[in-house]
Amino acid sequence: MSFQLASVNSRTPTTATVLLALLCFLSLSSVSAQDDFFNSLDIDIATNEESDSPHSFLGWINTDIGYGLQAPGALFSRSDSELNKAELSLFGQWDITLGERSSFRFSGKAYHDEVYRLQDHNNYAADETSEFRNRFEIRDLYVEHEFDNGVYVKAGNQILAWGMSEYLRVTDLINVENQYTFGQQDLEDLRLQVPALLSSVNINGLTLDAVFTYEAGGNDIAPAGDEFDQFVALRALGTQLHRSEPEKQHEVFFRLSGQTAHGDFQLVAGEFNDNGFSLQRIAGDTHNPEAFLGQNRMRALGLALNRVAGPWLLFSEIGIHKDKTIRPVSNAFAIQAQGWQQKDQWLGVFGADYSGFRNLTLSAEVDVTRTLDNSRILFGPATQTSIGLRAYWTAMNERLQLVAVSNQLAENLGRIDRLSVDYDWSDSLSLGLLWVNYTAPVNSYVHLFSRNDVLNVRFRYSFQSN
Repeated sequence: MSFQLASVNSRTPTTATVLLALLCFLSLSSVSAQDDFFNSLDIDIATNEESDSPHSFLGWINTDIGYGLQAPGALFSRSDSELNKAELSLFGQWDITLGERSSFRFSGKAYHDEVYRLQDHNNYAADETSEFRNRFEIRDLYVEHEFDNGVYVKAGNQILAWGMSEYLRVTDLINVENQYTFGQQDLEDLRLQVPALLSSVNINGLTLDAVFTYEAGGNDIAPAGDEFDQFVALRALGTQLHRSEPEKQHEVFFRLSGQTAHGDFQLVAGEFNDNGFSLQRIAGDTHNPEAFLGQNRMRALGLALNRVAGPWLLFSEIGIHKDKTIRPVSNAFAIQAQGWQQKDQWLGVFGADYSGFRNLTLSAEVDVTRTLDNSRILFGPATQTSIGLRAYWTAMNERLQLVAVSNQLAENLGRIDRLSVDYDWSDSLSLGLLWVNYTAPVNSYVHLFSRNDVLNVRFRYSFQSN
């Protein structure tokens, strides 16, 4: 779980684009089942073999009602335990077959949150209402083609999910994340598409992937005033924030992957911009400080592998990240004035999934990070360990799903507990309930977010047309 500072969402198009997308989405009304609630849609790109049409369209409409169970504190817009979300969202995805070996996909998502009108007694910041009241995101927008010689190419806005761990990104380095909240989604639902060119080729039973990205941006974070504002500690000092573009806009990644008799392995290397914004320096004095934020350049090399043994799936990752910017333990002005230091880190993941019980899968993951040339005063112990536990249970032919997650942050800096219950009422209507609890000690830099416990209810209507 990362609480690194990140860039603000820059994926919002013009009003005309939003209206056009909404009209296209609403014009389709055929119905099909989708069984995913609090998670983002996960859809096989294969076309329907029973249909002669080269086109297919699917989507869903969500209504999300959220209630903040505690008052976040004086630094945030919401001042009491009350309704904190009344969001209507619309997702649509269009696939078209361009030939025997080519296809095109476009998907987008539109949001409207009525809570800013319903709870107008709160003094919401302008950035907050501008970001969340109405927004539209272009998700997938790519073309893919496989040549006669076996070379596969995919160009455009896409997700490239590498690695095997859930909580620590050792080799899964390409996609940025949705960090509007903390700990309320699994990693597979946090990834956001980036503009990239992927080329893959098989060599003697191995697959070599090469990826080039340009202007991939950084993680999406909550704006000023929101209860998950990652800049809140700096803003509390009256600090003016300035963000800069990376010196290099391109990123390059390589992966060599293959299979063994009992599992898979991946060897990953890359040179890239850190997806989180970090503090470069603070100018001025304590009365009129100015903070300068940027994305530092990094390099990484890592190995991921897994092994299946009966009901067990064992997985592990190990890697080194060069020039990683490390956030200090304390938010104190004097400690951060010279910016966050860059260090090399070794990262290790050790985990297991057990599916030997009926309709129940248990998962555990231990993440270890060792900072080289560490300063304990600034960054705490050189070796830090975090733990993630997960239980997934289904019933009624998988129409009922329950997920329980507990994530213990490194060095007892906090814990996040999550419980979701989802039920497929019919092929087109789904219902869900989500509870999240945050716990952090006073000396933790995430203590400011420890009063953001939430209870969410979601209704989903799904549809499909071929």
